[in-house]
Amino acid sequence: MNERNKNTKEALAESLKKRMIHHSFERITIKEITDGAGFIRPTFYNHFQDKYDLLEWIFHEDVIRPSEPFFAKGEYRKAIQQILIAIEKEKEFYIRAVKIQGQNAFQDIVFQSFSHVLRKVLMEKTSHPEEMPHLFRPEILAEYYANAETFLLMKWLENGVRISAAEVEKAHWFLIAVPFENIVQEISAQ
Repeated sequence: MNERNKNTKEALAESLKKRMIHHSFERITIKEITDGAGFIRPTFYNHFQDKYDLLEWIFHEDVIRPSEPFFAKGEYRKAIQQILIAIEKEKEFYIRAVKIQGQNAFQDIVFQSFSHVLRKVLMEKTSHPEEMPHLFRPEILAEYYANAETFLLMKWLENGVRISAAEVEKAHWFLIAVPFENIVQEISAQ
């Protein structure tokens, strides 16, 4: 992507972010976004199909892209940490984004983003995915873990990001590492 296109997309993204602090996503128009960025309406459609496409681009650029080098190097803890810090940094925007429901729900954007990056990691690490048992194929494992990541992230946002990214990260690794039966036993002992 050339620098001019990148700058235009970033300006449109910032315009949407500013509007979402004061208005619900559903009520924001393309014209308001372009006016806020200093562009005419057709400029928006040169870069995005609709405001949901812009929202997906924002999530990818803010959250997923900075974590990809860590995923690629196998530094999964750093990748998750980067994701949580990026969301915490823009928490007002993402707390509002989590409220977007329906056909183009924010939750779907998050799930698809996680699923894509996790599938990519698993495919790179698997020499013959077609020979693996069905439940352990990269696409199935990516969906499983993407669901877990999405669920935790959505609950954190729905709760207003009241705990720090570091605390969510700690809970994340605990939930992934500890078997369900151990959690039940620990709860029962209290």
